[in-house]
Amino acid sequence: MASEIIFGQNLFITAIDTTGQPGDRIRIVYDSAGIPIDTIRNDSTQSKPLFDDLIDYNADDSVRFSIQEKKVYLYGNGFVKYLTTELRADYIELDMDKKLAMATGVPDSVGKLKGTPKFKDGGQEFESTELHYNFDTKKGYVTEIITQEGEGYIQGKTTKKMSDSVYCVKHGMYTTCDEHDHPHFGLNMSKAKMIKDKKIFVGFTYLELEGIPLPIFIPFGFFPITKKATSGIIMPTYGEERMRGFNLRGGGYYIYINDYIDMNITGDIYTNGSWGLQYATQYRKRYKFNGNLNFTISKNYVSEKGLPDYQESSDWSVRWTHTQDGKANPYSSFSASVDMSSANNNYYNANTVDGIANQRKQSSISWSKKWPESPFSLSGSFNHSQNSRDSSIAITLPNLSLRMTQIYPFRKKGKSGEMKWYDNIGVSYSAELRNSIQTKEDKLFKSSFERDWSNGFKHNIPISLQFKIAKDVTFTPSLNYNGYLNLKTIEKIWIPDTSANGGQFITRDVPGLNYSHDYSASGSIGYTPTIYGMFMFKPGCKVVAIRHMIRPSISASYTPAIKPLGNYKKSYFDGEKEVEYDIHEGLTYRPNTTGGKQSGSISFSLDNNVEMKVRNDKDTTGDEEFKKVKLLESFRLSTSYNPFADSMNFSNISISARTKILNNKVDLNFSGTIDPYAIDTNNVRYNKYHGKLGRLTNATISTNFSFSADNGQNKEKKNDLVGGFYDDYMDFDVPWNISISYNFTYSRPSPYRSPTISQIVNFSGDLSLTPKWKLTFQSGYDIKNKEVTSTSFSVTRDLHCWEMTFNCMPFGQHQSYNFEIHVRSSLLRDLKLTKRDSWYDRRL
Repeated sequence: MASEIIFGQNLFITAIDTTGQPGDRIRIVYDSAGIPIDTIRNDSTQSKPLFDDLIDYNADDSVRFSIQEKKVYLYGNGFVKYLTTELRADYIELDMDKKLAMATGVPDSVGKLKGTPKFKDGGQEFESTELHYNFDTKKGYVTEIITQEGEGYIQGKTTKKMSDSVYCVKHGMYTTCDEHDHPHFGLNMSKAKMIKDKKIFVGFTYLELEGIPLPIFIPFGFFPITKKATSGIIMPTYGEERMRGFNLRGGGYYIYINDYIDMNITGDIYTNGSWGLQYATQYRKRYKFNGNLNFTISKNYVSEKGLPDYQESSDWSVRWTHTQDGKANPYSSFSASVDMSSANNNYYNANTVDGIANQRKQSSISWSKKWPESPFSLSGSFNHSQNSRDSSIAITLPNLSLRMTQIYPFRKKGKSGEMKWYDNIGVSYSAELRNSIQTKEDKLFKSSFERDWSNGFKHNIPISLQFKIAKDVTFTPSLNYNGYLNLKTIEKIWIPDTSANGGQFITRDVPGLNYSHDYSASGSIGYTPTIYGMFMFKPGCKVVAIRHMIRPSISASYTPAIKPLGNYKKSYFDGEKEVEYDIHEGLTYRPNTTGGKQSGSISFSLDNNVEMKVRNDKDTTGDEEFKKVKLLESFRLSTSYNPFADSMNFSNISISARTKILNNKVDLNFSGTIDPYAIDTNNVRYNKYHGKLGRLTNATISTNFSFSADNGQNKEKKNDLVGGFYDDYMDFDVPWNISISYNFTYSRPSPYRSPTISQIVNFSGDLSLTPKWKLTFQSGYDIKNKEVTSTSFSVTRDLHCWEMTFNCMPFGQHQSYNFEIHVRSSLLRDLKLTKRDSWYDRRL
């Protein structure tokens, strides 16, 4: 039943549809005394309507009108709409004279209310058991309201709606649990004032868990609520360490700048005086770039001054990642991956096993530019590496490179017909400029550019020509020119003294530009055919055929003896004889001054692949009647022969093989090295073959087996398993997943020494014991040493709006555990209970 109502001060007009088809209307007009009047009469003195627009209403059960009281009663899923306001309930009472609406639910057979009021005005929505609302003032009185604010819900026994956006709540609760009848937890508020999408002011508030009040309360409070990011305070977490004492960590301030960049500044403080500061920022421009920057400084004290175990350390770290979107610029790119820190930073500040175990750090900042329709490209980079174990550090800044891809200068554009031999002459060019240093961390900023930094320039012009002698045979002669520019050379001077050596020589730098060059010529020939062998089975057999593919490869290279282009050697007299040295010794770039020694090699390799063709029993359409099964993906042998060596011309023989079995669920890999030459009792190789097959010096066999309940579709591996720390949000969909690996290594460089053998089995996985319980584990067993390797496991319980986690490393160097119950909502992420025993406490 659908109708419309129009109001004037002295008019009450209603259209009633009780028996006709939808849309039929009867209009009855009354004056203020309830007597029908002429509806056609033009009354130019009508007063302003009480309502600004029509009121649409309907009900599934019935609609009753009271002419005398000027009220409308809606029964059974009643619905009222006026302007942007919508109201739905099983019972609605409209007072047209006072512009009031009253709505409530109706008790069912067991006395429980059903069809309770649901109110909506624009983007504002709430539910309640009873509602009184004034259409004119937009104020109302609500009983047992339920409304959503961000990730949470506000429930109130009595609520007064002051305006479109302001509510006053008495005896309310704020919770992120969506079980409205019996929320698992909540912040119980004596009173509150809520400004929609902005803030909540609360009076006395305490925590309630499963209906039980807990002695955790605040006398009053203020909670910002917004649908967009905003700046605000970051609450610290509380903890304790054995050596640094009680602490507050991660407290600070979050700064929202705009939708493209934000930052936060946080700090740590310990009762023994240690402290730390962290700065982090993230930025993103759609289709352009994204990245993040993290910078930390800390001062750490361990033990007390005057005690033998007292330690003091000032530490820092910088981490920066920047990625350019591939759509931003096809001809220019910039990227950064920086990870730098002081030597002791991980020792004091790392909170994961991976962090403390990572002794090496590497950084790279790179930029590249290429020009369309040009063979040239330019790139530059900054590179850094450091070892925290010995505090060594290496930096290259800058590392510039100019490249020209190979061009064929004698080829003419648009030329047709057969090419001449000189059309295949290719020329390319490359140039490098490098400045680098290797030093200790504490000496880096005290270094001298002239004394400690190594720099230079090098350019290279290779020229090559390729001939195709036969179908699978190619011959390629080449000529290379190299030029080097350095800012200094070296000089060695002998200084006599009274020592047993009669003196010593010193090396000093000789400043000044120095250009040197060399060249080389070489030729290579290669033959790489492909041979197939096929074994066919009888017609009707499930196996149709087995194919064996063999790819032998033979190549030879030769470099003739060439006299150096310049004399870059000097000598000094050590008291007995002249000692010759290279003036470019130890520099970044140096020419070849060894003179004309011819060299060359002949390389052999043999690669095998075996596949089987079988009938596909699952095919019903005929489109995939056959399928291929790889029996052996690869079996490869390779070695080389140096005809110019005076002895032991053959290199070691390398063997590798790999395949997959059991429907590609199991990987099998093998690699090994065979030394063809014998070794004496002093473990020195000599020019005699060791039997017919040589001797196996090392071998590795590995296998990986992964399976799960999702038909073998392996899950993405989690790096956190290594450290025993897991994601905040667990995946409860896959019932189980298990991965097992086995690694066997054999090493015996000498037959006069016992072989070194190791066998390690690793396994990891996760198991959903029930839809709410999940177990994740990672461990292994060292068969040789008969001991369990690093082991960790995690138990996670989904508690609806809460989550319980227990992470444990039961034994080993990093023995620890961490138990935590926390709210799953990020809005109340600091509402948690934690108990831990950290491995880094014992480390300190």
